[in-house]
Amino acid sequence: EEDMVWGAFGCHPHFARYYTEDQEQEMLYALRHPKAIAFGEIGLDYSHKCTTVVSTQHKVFERQLELGVALKKPLVIHCRDADTDLLNIMKKFVPRDYKIHRHCFTGGYDVIEPFLLEFPNLAVGFTALLSYPSAFEAREAVRKIPLERIIVETDAPYFLPRQVSKSTCRFAHPGLALHTVGEIARLKGLPVSSVLAVLRQNTRLLYNV
Repeated sequence: EEDMVWGAFGCHPHFARYYTEDQEQEMLYALRHPKAIAFGEIGLDYSHKCTTVVSTQHKVFERQLELGVALKKPLVIHCRDADTDLLNIMKKFVPRDYKIHRHCFTGGYDVIEPFLLEFPNLAVGFTALLSYPSAFEAREAVRKIPLERIIVETDAPYFLPRQVSKSTCRFAHPGLALHTVGEIARLKGLPVSSVLAVLRQNTRLLYNV
C-alpha cells in the first residue's frame, strides 16, 4: 500500500541450512508480487557469525542464482570473507551484463575491482559506515569506484550514522541515508545535490523504480 516501498526476497546464507523445497515455493510465490523487484539478499558468509557449512551455502547460493536469473530479477548479493568463491560461482551462473547489487560493501577497492570488471552492471552499495573514520578501506573504495557504479543503502537497523546520537534514534532507517550521500560527496569532492542526482539515477537503472 505504500507507494515508495518495494520488496526483495531470498535466503540469506545464515539460514541456508534451513532451505527446503517448500520454502523455495513460498519465496517464489512472494516474488510474484508486482512490487517484489529483486532477488536477495543471497550469497556466501565465511565469517564466525555464520554457522551454515560452506558446501550447503554453495548449493543454496547456486540454486538461488539460477532462480533469480530465470525470473529476470536484479540480484542482491551478500558476501563476507568469501569473495574469491563468490566471484567464481557468479561467473558460472550469472550473465555478464546482469543487474547486480553488491550489498553493504565494507572492504577495500582491491576486493571489489574484480567484480566491477567482470559485471559491468554491478552497483556497489554503501551504508553510513562511511561516516566513521575507522572505515578507511571502504572510504578509499568510494574514492576509486566511479560514482555511476555506487548506490546508497542503510542495512537497517544497523550502521547508525556517526552524526546521529543513539539517544535521538536507536536504529538506522532510510531517512538517514542522506548522511551517507554527504560522506560520498565529501570523498568525491562533489556537491551533495549532484551526487544525490546520480545516485538516484543509479537506483532507477538498477531496480527500475
